[in-house]
Amino acid sequence: MKLTRRQMLKLSGASLGGLALGGPISGFGSTQDPKTTDPSQRNSLYDALPVFTPGTKLNEDEMRITFLGTSCIPRLSQECNSVYVETGSGDQFVFDCGTGVIAKYNALGVPMSKMNKIFFTHLHGDHTSDLIHIYCFGPSGDRKSPLYLWGPANSGWTYYDPLGAHRGPYDDGTRAFCQNFRNLMRWHSESFSFGSTSFTDNPTPEEIQTAWGLKEVPVKVGDDADTDGYAIFPIELDWTLNGAVAGDNIAYYNEQTRVTVKHFPAIHTRRGSVSYKLEWNGLSMIFSGDTKPNTDMVSQAGGVDVLVHEMVMPAYDWALKNSGLPPSDPNFQAAMEYATQVQNSSHTPQGAFGYLLSQMNPPPRLAVATHFQAADDTIASAMRSVRNHYPAGEVTFASDLMVLTVSKNEIRQERAVVSDFAFYPVSPLKPVSDPLYWKWDDPVLKTAKVSDATAQVILTTQIQPTDPDTNKFNYRADGY
Repeated sequence: MKLTRRQMLKLSGASLGGLALGGPISGFGSTQDPKTTDPSQRNSLYDALPVFTPGTKLNEDEMRITFLGTSCIPRLSQECNSVYVETGSGDQFVFDCGTGVIAKYNALGVPMSKMNKIFFTHLHGDHTSDLIHIYCFGPSGDRKSPLYLWGPANSGWTYYDPLGAHRGPYDDGTRAFCQNFRNLMRWHSESFSFGSTSFTDNPTPEEIQTAWGLKEVPVKVGDDADTDGYAIFPIELDWTLNGAVAGDNIAYYNEQTRVTVKHFPAIHTRRGSVSYKLEWNGLSMIFSGDTKPNTDMVSQAGGVDVLVHEMVMPAYDWALKNSGLPPSDPNFQAAMEYATQVQNSSHTPQGAFGYLLSQMNPPPRLAVATHFQAADDTIASAMRSVRNHYPAGEVTFASDLMVLTVSKNEIRQERAVVSDFAFYPVSPLKPVSDPLYWKWDDPVLKTAKVSDATAQVILTTQIQPTDPDTNKFNYRADGY
């Protein structure tokens, strides 16, 4: 987004006071709404975007990128990290699914059935936490098909500290994550298996391998049937590959929808993080995940249509915001030192993001900073830092429910207006298999199998519904 000089001056003026704010919110306790007086409590850039109506048809030549989570700190305005990508050929993908994002997927109208392909950039909690909800409640909704998860293989990291203490190597790849996750969710999956958890026409792993161009037949973790909604198929990626050998870093290729997803190394906290590049119909987008600036990103992002790249505010500002301490406080220095360590191990600062963009030839059509707590004060500060290195070129800052519709002619930036009271969206259901916990509809005739909702509970202390033949009233059997 190109800001006018007037907009930049307005944001810059707002940031002078806003970045001096610590944890407490200035303006509260006054008679004025802090959202109108406090630059840290509003996002004018996002609010100015045109309205997008969920459910708007995507044209055959368009790609849509929707931001469901854009922060590493769960905030009411911004949940943790997740991006949803749809193509005009009918394919869709989830990149990361961090804390709190499922409510926004619901509000946007994305059913669970369209969340069966999830690509993890790494296994931090702010990028994986809402997998719990997607996995647990998908089969009780309309995702009665297996969950496929892409992510990096084991880090292979072994460490000896200066005193000789040893750590690792650990079994810390995506497959181990999925195996442990499957075990963790056992009580939930069993408890919901009185209803059907599988469609009858789910493809086999062999059919999935062919359809999605996988290098091997995917192998599930756990003991679920291969076609069950509670089956998890991890697809581990060699996080060292950068595409230097043509095709070696392809994670997904669908000949029918013409979508290719590639992966390449990121630099973040620990060995084993990746970034993703999606290519379709002459259009492309990159989702960096968390990463420090690196040359693989420069080579991959040259000429990309949309670059979604992480960015963090300077350590000093981060410490001010997170700690709520004034710089004069003796503990502020410790807060800033820790913020600096986090930045050095993991992230791309504002100025570095601008420098990274300046090295891409040609530059992206649109660069989007995410993983960033976006408000008038922080955006103004970040834009100044970015423009110090990247004086021209389209740049914007992601917020939850920002929608990009990408074609060869334009990139529309909009904001989705959704209901705060949305229920689960559900796609048309198909024929289902027998549930795991069932009984005969008639114990003598045995004409049909029906679900047994009470198979796993003890009913001796249950308060019974009203007996229609008596005057006793507990509650009606029909729920009213």
